[in-house]
Amino acid sequence: MKHLLLIIVAVVCIAVVAGCADNSRLRDDIDRAGRLADTCPDSAIALLDSLSPAINQADKATRMRYDLMLIKSRDKAYIEHRNDSMIAPVVEYFTGHSDPDLTPLALYYAGRVYSDLGDVPRALDYFQQAVNAIGDDTIKRYGLYKVCHSQIAELFMHQHLFNYALNSAIKAVDLSSPETLHWDYEMIACIYYEIGTIDSSLTYYKRAYDSALKNNPAGISRVKQQMASFFYHCGEYSKADSILSTLMTNYPADLKNQVYSTKASNTIKIEGYEAAFPYLKWLADSGNIYGQTYGNGELANYYSYIAEKYDAAEKYDSAAMHLRSYIKLQDSINKITQIEAVEKVKGMYDYSIREKDNKILRTENRLRRELNVALAFILAAVVFIGWILFRDSNRKRMVLRYKNIALKSILDDTRKSTKEYQQEMQDKVDSLTKQLDVIDSVKATATELAIKKSEILLSDSILTVEERAQQYIRLLEKPVISYLKNGLTKGESLNTTKALVELEKCVNDIYPEFKHKLISICGVNITEYNVSLLLKSGFSPSEISKLLSKSNETISSIRRRLMKKVFNQKNASPKLWDEFISSL
Repeated sequence: MKHLLLIIVAVVCIAVVAGCADNSRLRDDIDRAGRLADTCPDSAIALLDSLSPAINQADKATRMRYDLMLIKSRDKAYIEHRNDSMIAPVVEYFTGHSDPDLTPLALYYAGRVYSDLGDVPRALDYFQQAVNAIGDDTIKRYGLYKVCHSQIAELFMHQHLFNYALNSAIKAVDLSSPETLHWDYEMIACIYYEIGTIDSSLTYYKRAYDSALKNNPAGISRVKQQMASFFYHCGEYSKADSILSTLMTNYPADLKNQVYSTKASNTIKIEGYEAAFPYLKWLADSGNIYGQTYGNGELANYYSYIAEKYDAAEKYDSAAMHLRSYIKLQDSINKITQIEAVEKVKGMYDYSIREKDNKILRTENRLRRELNVALAFILAAVVFIGWILFRDSNRKRMVLRYKNIALKSILDDTRKSTKEYQQEMQDKVDSLTKQLDVIDSVKATATELAIKKSEILLSDSILTVEERAQQYIRLLEKPVISYLKNGLTKGESLNTTKALVELEKCVNDIYPEFKHKLISICGVNITEYNVSLLLKSGFSPSEISKLLSKSNETISSIRRRLMKKVFNQKNASPKLWDEFISSL
């Protein structure tokens, strides 16, 4: 009996050791597939599929590691995530069993999954959790840190929150990877263009070009195409044409549609439709659906132009033919957009449940199938509308939160530069000084320290006032101010448009944060921005009305509307906006 017990214990020990060894070998294979996914995701998926029979017998840690690497491999292979059924337990496991390598990775891919599903708020939350999980160890995990911020920047761009996207895009610049550096610069250039900072946008496009020229020649064509498109949209057609002339001789085949579209648009502006005809013809016949739509639309315009110019009535038939093609293609694009939106909403349902429902539907008669499909479509439409409303609500809440933070910071800085704040600090110093005469020596040291701290705050606020006064004097000394003031006094004709451009440059040189702060707390249009710019430069509302050719009531209405937008005060005085602008 004793020998039998020893044999059983030995067998159990051998089985446990063998199981641990098997799990260890299996984890090594899974990790090898994870590394392979960075360069050959298709091969990684094949390797993981070959390991799937053994996964069912593995422990939970190994199964979770396997699922995470499978998600990673599919993401690297550009396979769109259709649901969160696999990532949800993976994230739950690795957040409960913190791993310095796999926990941030699991959180990042949770962000990727919800990004594909269109759940922007949740995706942003997981990307930020991944950054927090990386912590201070950004050097070792810089690749993951960089892509997290890159994904955050892209999501902010899609929500048109360009100022916040810019902050993340700058953090995503990977100087340690010269081959991909031009992509990082291109994203920053695109964001700067969207927020209207054209000079900065051009600077980063040039950096992207220099980086591609030095480290990744294969990317030069794409940078050139984007720069040509940039100059075209800025109205600098000759510069765009100069870049396109060098690009037309050498570009990758998959870029032909974008190159021809840009070339056609720019040629129309410079030489007219006749010179652009070969590019439009290729786009209409051979481009992708978007290129064909653009090509047919412009060819319809071209033939209409020819028919009118040369009184060639038969050309109207060609114009009508291309117009019909344009309308048909545009309908196809609209259908594609609608189908993609519906598919994205459907992807939020549990995959296994939907597959089970599909099997049931296939066994039923045609009438029952049509009824269920109709109900499913109605449900998807309701969910889609609800998702749109939820996303919009979250975006507005996010914008409001960032605006409040920016506004609070501005108001705090303004308060510290006021005479009331200085008087408050002076009163505190005087009060603490008087206390020294009536307290014992133990408390005296603490009081003296408090006096020192208050005196430092007081001196800082005085210095702030002096600096702001010097800044204002520097601004008033600018020639453009004298030009506008003298013109108003003498009633001369002024080139206001050119003067406003010069004035904006002067104000932003002296107050570098003025434009950024103004845009951060409220989305101003060009008229509201010009009114605020002139107020900052010391012009009175009556002078502003003359410079902008608007009535005094209109200028007052604009100032009152901005006050309501920022401070939510319905009946606020316009003068309060003037005071606020002077504090920026």
